[in-house]
Amino acid sequence: MPNASPLPDDLRGGPFSVSDAQSRGVTRSRLRASDLYAPFHGTRLPSASTSLRQRCMAWQSIAPADSYVSHSTAALLFGCPLPRRLETTKDIHVTVVRPRRPPRASRVVGHSVGAGRDTPINSRGLRMSTAEQTWLELGTQLDFLELVAAGDYLLRGFREPNGTRRPFTTVRRLREAAAAHPGRRHRKMIDRALDAVRERVDSPKETELRLLLQEAGFPELIVNEPVRDDTGRVLACPDLRVRGYNLGIEYKGFVHATSHDAWENDIRRERNLDDIDWKTIDVMRSDLKQPHHIILVIERELQKRGWTGSSTWPGLHYEPEA
Repeated sequence: MPNASPLPDDLRGGPFSVSDAQSRGVTRSRLRASDLYAPFHGTRLPSASTSLRQRCMAWQSIAPADSYVSHSTAALLFGCPLPRRLETTKDIHVTVVRPRRPPRASRVVGHSVGAGRDTPINSRGLRMSTAEQTWLELGTQLDFLELVAAGDYLLRGFREPNGTRRPFTTVRRLREAAAAHPGRRHRKMIDRALDAVRERVDSPKETELRLLLQEAGFPELIVNEPVRDDTGRVLACPDLRVRGYNLGIEYKGFVHATSHDAWENDIRRERNLDDIDWKTIDVMRSDLKQPHHIILVIERELQKRGWTGSSTWPGLHYEPEA
């Protein structure tokens, strides 16, 4: 089988529209060659280019100039943790400005907004929703817990190679974006989520744990705040801490069971915390599925340390039989 003829230099290795290629003399038979595929009608990509970003760029090559990638597609490009149903879909979400009608095409979910309502960003040549827009758009696709986890991630941001974080947004900017569109769908859930999002959260499971314990009625939970000794030395930075009670709560993911370094670091940390009468309660994945026992453990430890309240978790406490 003969080798496919070379494409024009500026069409190699990336997405392009069929009409653009044909205007440069690329034949129909060349566009049907096995080294190319069509993610959307009227577009082509190299067969090895299957990333979400490349597919979005392919769509953009035939899309109106005022359209942009939005909703869960933009969230995935930001790196947002999303439920599997959204992470694995081949559909992309695209928004246009009215009076233009939302696009209708295979593997494209179209949306429309009023003129001047939102301004997309240019992410290395790809038009997409801002972090604030994206989070508000997710209010139509996620439940409350999922929306808070996505917000926590956007507030924490991308992890740099040196371990530092670069936030995509701030709580203030999220609130300002929400206030600018008071009639947005699912506004009540968005307002609840705005009160629940926190900075410095490392994972969706930590978000789930925090919301669970808040619902259980425990005192204020502080996220990833350093614990220091009398000299100011940092002893630990627990996922959650209950201020004033020398109690930390850690979510133990699978890495703690498989990583030798993580296991040793946990032991060293516990030794240091013993010196300041600090208690750490570890929470496992199974605890989140059946939380009654771990909530009771946390309640008893807090009461030992002077808390006079009790959990409000349904069915946790029972009246003694007569």
